[in-house]
Amino acid sequence: MITFFGDSKMTEKTVKTVDSGVKVSLPVVAKPVVEITKAQLVNLLFGVKGVTFIGADTKTDPDMNKGGRENANYLLGKVDKFSFVSCMLGFDYEARRDTLASKKWLEETIEAAKEAGIPDDVIQKSIGTLKEYSEQSIEKFEAKPRKWGKHMINPNTGKVSRVMVNHTKKDRKTGELLPETYAEYMQVEILNAKSPEYRYKDSGEILTEEDMETLKKYLKPRQEDDLVIRDYAINNILNVRINKAHYKVNG
Repeated sequence: MITFFGDSKMTEKTVKTVDSGVKVSLPVVAKPVVEITKAQLVNLLFGVKGVTFIGADTKTDPDMNKGGRENANYLLGKVDKFSFVSCMLGFDYEARRDTLASKKWLEETIEAAKEAGIPDDVIQKSIGTLKEYSEQSIEKFEAKPRKWGKHMINPNTGKVSRVMVNHTKKDRKTGELLPETYAEYMQVEILNAKSPEYRYKDSGEILTEEDMETLKKYLKPRQEDDLVIRDYAINNILNVRINKAHYKVNG
């Protein structure tokens, strides 16, 4: 992918005219990439109103097992994981759980109706009523307090943010907070994710096929869930695409 900095630049896009079918190349203005600091990214995220869609590129340490004495994971601490995700910001967690539960109830009810021999046209005419029943039939989800981190107060509104989370680690022995570990995170719902890239920290090169197979053996499995929530550390975010703008995040 070509990244543009500064002023917009011209590229070409091949299109097919409707009348003649002749393919011609037309100039297209590529949107410029705006460089921002991590602090500016936080301010940008605090400015999100309602539910917003966002694309993000991140660099993290892959979550891997250490292995045992005889099969120690030699890749531990030597690999970066680059993720490319499409997400939702500012969502109401409990409402999203209720929506998914309602959708599942509706799908199961329609399937049961089909198995009972009810014609498709009758089912389709009843969809509106079934949707109302689905909202009434599910048990409303009540979220428990977060075990890790807490939602920050949005300085713009004075209200609890649905986007920003912070966390400070505690000393395992004393239970005291360790101020040097304070970090801020962007909470998102993952809608779509491309296959991540794994690169060596020292060279930046993509892992060899042999090392990739080794890596897969040590990667910790993710718990399956219809609602995928992630907290990305602001320090690990490389690029974001939001409100028709592209931002490159620097130090």
